Amino acid sequence: MPTGRLPLRKLPRILVPAGAALAAVLAAAPAAASVTLPLHSAHRGATAAGFGTHSCDQIPGQYQGAGADGFVFVLPGNDASFVSLTLKFQPVAGGEVTVHIADASDPYPDGILNDKGTSKAWVVVPAGWKLLDGSAVVDNDATKADDFNLTHTCPATTTSPSPSPSPTKSASPSPSTSQSTSPSPSDSGSVEGSSAVPSGTVTPGPGGGGGGGGGSLPVTGVALTSMTLTAAGLIAAGVALLMVRRRRELPTFVADGPEQGPDAQD
Repeated sequence: MPTGRLPLRKLPRILVPAGAALAAVLAAAPAAASVTLPLHSAHRGATAAGFGTHSCDQIPGQYQGAGADGFVFVLPGNDASFVSLTLKFQPVAGGEVTVHIADASDPYPDGILNDKGTSKAWVVVPAGWKLLDGSAVVDNDATKADDFNLTHTCPATTTSPSPSPSPTKSASPSPSTSQSTSPSPSDSGSVEGSSAVPSGTVTPGPGGGGGGGGGSLPVTGVALTSMTLTAAGLIAAGVALLMVRRRRELPTFVADGPEQGPDAQD
């Protein structure tokens, strides 16, 4: 007796055509198209050293160091992902080099990654290269992003030589405390008038000091000779007076003898 339910043996015959029809519908539905975005105009002409934000995030450690500049790009909006990038660089010596990301066949390390829902791309080129321009293919033509950005750079590190130790300064000898002794007037030979100054004679200066800071007045030989002769005369006179005085003070002795006179015969 019929009940209105489909027999189980007839169910596969119905599902197979239905699945085929669904697959045909899905295949006919348009897939999301890709779109090409330009590099943000403010980031054209940037160098790794001159860019405002420096960070080595997303640059693998083995590619960091001297002689290599890292560039990291970001796709804003978080509604699409990078498929590929084409960048134009100017080497230090001039010219233009085109770098593709991702491309394992060229000498420039690069890659595309997803960083917490944000699509980023990185590349490492020789130090000093300038980013002239670029374009990126993303997987969603409905993205709200109008361009892609250079988010940060990882400039090449320069290893400066360690400073050489400064030479130890030898202690300079302290100035000698001994004062040079200027020759005394007696050592200077002759003075004006070709008269030799007696040894040990010191001519007093204006202040009366024999060895003061001020220079003594010049002494002529004629004045010294007169003074010497006068002093010698005074000494001689004094000796003579002393001898005369001593002679007067000596007692007079009278020899005893017979009285001379008329009475001496008695």
